[in-house]
Amino acid sequence: MSWKLTNAITEQLGRESGFSFSQGSGRIALLYPSPYRAGMSSLGFQWVHKLLSEAGFAVERSFLPDDVEEWRRSKTPLLAWETLTPLSHFPVIGISLAYELELAGLIQALELAGIPPLRKDRTDDHPRIILGGPITFSNPLPAAPFVDAMIIGEAEDALVPMFEAAITEERGEFLKIAKSLPGGFVPEIDGVNVPDTAKAEDSILPARSHIITPDTELSNMHLVEGERGCHRTCSFCVMRRSSNGGMRLFKPERVLATIPDAAKRVGLVGAAISDHPGLIEILETLISQGREVGVSSLRADRVFFKPRIPELLRKAGYRTLTVASDAASVRLRRTLSKGTTEKHLLGCAELAAKHRFKV
Repeated sequence: MSWKLTNAITEQLGRESGFSFSQGSGRIALLYPSPYRAGMSSLGFQWVHKLLSEAGFAVERSFLPDDVEEWRRSKTPLLAWETLTPLSHFPVIGISLAYELELAGLIQALELAGIPPLRKDRTDDHPRIILGGPITFSNPLPAAPFVDAMIIGEAEDALVPMFEAAITEERGEFLKIAKSLPGGFVPEIDGVNVPDTAKAEDSILPARSHIITPDTELSNMHLVEGERGCHRTCSFCVMRRSSNGGMRLFKPERVLATIPDAAKRVGLVGAAISDHPGLIEILETLISQGREVGVSSLRADRVFFKPRIPELLRKAGYRTLTVASDAASVRLRRTLSKGTTEKHLLGCAELAAKHRFKV
């Protein structure tokens, strides 16, 4: 192994807070097929890691290296970060895939690990590979040749039993169990017949992160869902057909209860977080606690009709106000089922100037 590469991993782990790795009843590697900086900014990746760790598994993480060619030249196998164990030594690997272009990263990561990317080329001596993530809501079939099983949609309810079966059962029984679970998709059995999108029980939500690190796009930020799904019907958006019955709101007190005292920066995550009727209450509470706040999605019409939102975001450390027109004309926006008007956009610009957001 390359000391330079493994030492960089050790140093990066040393800058994390909020979680301490411990051994458990079964070993799992979670692979994010993009670099650490992107992977640890993913709430879904962190949430799955948290749920499996709390279920008693020994869960380690692995990422596509920043410099794939340097890693390849070093002849170091792709490693799980917590114990520097080669990825190929795990009985099961869980993969979070966001979109189709990350398939290239998945192939590269498996090749670096010495694992044949295609399922048909693997044997029982190779890890079983389970995939989930945003791509399962939109276009899971391109990933099908590379995995043993998928969880289509929201993974919370199927997560633990699927990984338990992958570790403890022989292959045939594992695939049978995987197929029976909510959202369970087994490509070699199901072919192209993708099951309905799974919907998690609200009792376990909202999703939240549990590792804080400065080495991400969202530096030192605790992430938590303010809502899940979307009630809008924008024609170009994946959420239009995959939000499982519309927008599911979490009450402000429930969101706030998930935030640890040590979190100085908080990111509110949701496809339409500015539509949350309790957003102003959440922002006011976090600001009164002396925290910085970020939000994942601002809609121009909501900002226009609720000018308190940009005012509070500025107080919470926001430096720029970003909203999208989504099309160049009113006609196109109507065609896309967008409710944004020029009045909304101009109003947002005026609010940005009023509160001295940067251009």
